[in-house]
Amino acid sequence: MRVQQFAIEGLGHLSALIADEAAGVAAVIDPRRDVDIYLEAARSGGLQIGHVVETHLHNDYVSGGRELAALTGATHVIGAGADVRYGHRPLRDGEGFDVGSLRFRALDTPGHTPEHVSYAVADGSRADEPLLLLTGGSLLVGAVGRTDLLGADNAIPYAGAMHRSLHEVILRHEDSVAVYPTHGAGSLCSTGISSTPWSTIGFERRHNPLLQPMEVEAFARALLAGQPEFPRYFARMRPLNQAGPRLLGGVVPLPRPLEVAQARDALDAGALLVDLRTAAEHAVGRVPGSLSIPAGTSFGTWLGWVVTDPDRPIVLLLGSQADWDDAVRQALRIGFEGIVGYLRGGYLAWAEAGFATEVGGALEVGDLAARLNRGGPDAPLVIDVRQPSEFEAGHLPGALAIGAGDLPDRLDQLPRDRPIATICASGYRSSVAASLLRAAGFERVSWVPGGVPTWGARGFPLAYGGESGAREWTPPKTEVHSH
Repeated sequence: MRVQQFAIEGLGHLSALIADEAAGVAAVIDPRRDVDIYLEAARSGGLQIGHVVETHLHNDYVSGGRELAALTGATHVIGAGADVRYGHRPLRDGEGFDVGSLRFRALDTPGHTPEHVSYAVADGSRADEPLLLLTGGSLLVGAVGRTDLLGADNAIPYAGAMHRSLHEVILRHEDSVAVYPTHGAGSLCSTGISSTPWSTIGFERRHNPLLQPMEVEAFARALLAGQPEFPRYFARMRPLNQAGPRLLGGVVPLPRPLEVAQARDALDAGALLVDLRTAAEHAVGRVPGSLSIPAGTSFGTWLGWVVTDPDRPIVLLLGSQADWDDAVRQALRIGFEGIVGYLRGGYLAWAEAGFATEVGGALEVGDLAARLNRGGPDAPLVIDVRQPSEFEAGHLPGALAIGAGDLPDRLDQLPRDRPIATICASGYRSSVAASLLRAAGFERVSWVPGGVPTWGARGFPLAYGGESGAREWTPPKTEVHSH
């Protein structure tokens, strides 16, 4: 048996190729949408992908299952409860299939989603007992999949189902059985997930806090406490995966450069310009109305979080042409297919063509403290755009807590006659939030490099707990020096 895992860092997604190398056949579990990585792994290993296997209808990404099955002729397998509306093989509890000498058996494990199944895999050349479990979004490494993604009304009932799935199905396996989940570190499908991509039943039994003996009610409280907010694009993933994503043909689009005039025409026609340069570069000079989402592992998550219309055409402003491939892949993984190209020559070409530009936007913590201390019309409303748990652990007194991803729904509640400063833990989320506010017509908006940690390190005061929104500023206890 050969097991090869594939990780998407920002998405926290883990997929796997499991092969009987002697027979030259393999199965791919919970594939990403850009499936060329599996085709290359199979080609280099001399393997034929005969099965594409899914544990559940995914909420956090567009499945590559249909794509990979179409390209390879593989059988697409998913639990019968998923009610997928395209060609597939539905499996009921206890049913299975073989991949060479490897024997897969479906196990109903509802909780993370109602149709969720895990798969016990045995190496039939050695024994019939399972050697590993593909646990999808049920048992994770150091955590358990959250049960509130399909609505708060379902969170408690699904937690009860998860408790049963864990204790009556998964934990009945031997301690030596390996655990391969689909959600890893960075996934918003739970909190507290270990960075280790796989584990064993025995290790999780002993060290996973959510597997310790407790009643169902206590389990539900522990599981649901402190779960992070999740992007708006999650709401589209389940129905899209159930209906069947559009087939791409396995090829990520080649770079499509747009001349400045073409890019301007696209923007005039309603396209959105997304700037992938650093937040600092965006502050030094930018295209008016552009959205700042710096390139990196979190690009796709934030694209899907703050861009409310997934069908809106998008023009990219790249820091480097090398950013194209990763950005397009991340966009496709969350169902954004409207990237029309990138601005050839970048920001410099736009500025040299004489088109409108803007500058400014970064506000250092010392300057922020000084403005707040002085009060008056220049004192900004501070919006803390971090997760609620981060806010509760320490925030600027008087700050308003609105997650960066929630801003598009809260614009009508914000003042347009007062400066606004957005702040997070480093500057990434606050710069995204500031650009979103500017694109929505707010004129005096800045973001705070270094964020709350830098504020605290400078000795400025912090408040704690979940209360937010006070408009009165409490002066710092230490002398303020502007730099």
